[in-house]
Amino acid sequence: MRVAIGLGANLGDRLATLREAASRIGRLASIVRRSHVWETAPVGGPEQPDFFNAALLVEWRETPIALLDALMHIEADLGRVRDIRNGPRTIDLDVLWIEGLVIDEPRLVVPHPRLHLRAFALAPMLEVAPDAVDPRSGERFVVPTDPGVRLLTDEL
Repeated sequence: MRVAIGLGANLGDRLATLREAASRIGRLASIVRRSHVWETAPVGGPEQPDFFNAALLVEWRETPIALLDALMHIEADLGRVRDIRNGPRTIDLDVLWIEGLVIDEPRLVVPHPRLHLRAFALAPMLEVAPDAVDPRSGERFVVPTDPGVRLLTDEL
């Protein structure tokens, strides 16, 4: 199945952490496409540094929950601490979209529940999956206008 994974980091060497996370994801799944890196203002939560965000389109052969578990393991290995809701983090890995699937389980909601509102997630996701359709509505995703989302020249 085609899956879009969102990557974000706003602590430490953000670019190096995103690249390390992508490398680890590439050991678990076949990476089809990588986005550029986007610098984005934080949304919600306490005052904190800007994020670097990116996305990967991968081909995943196991269950969606197995992917979530693998991503959470990578987060832990890269120093992710979940002590402040929407707080700063070394790495954040999210299952944003799975082609043709809607999942609404306690541990996993796909498409990501606020994806349609988040330019910082949609802009890189649509770079790697420009044909992505919201499986709930059948409509293509559209990136909302957000001046806090800036494309960088770096590739993931």
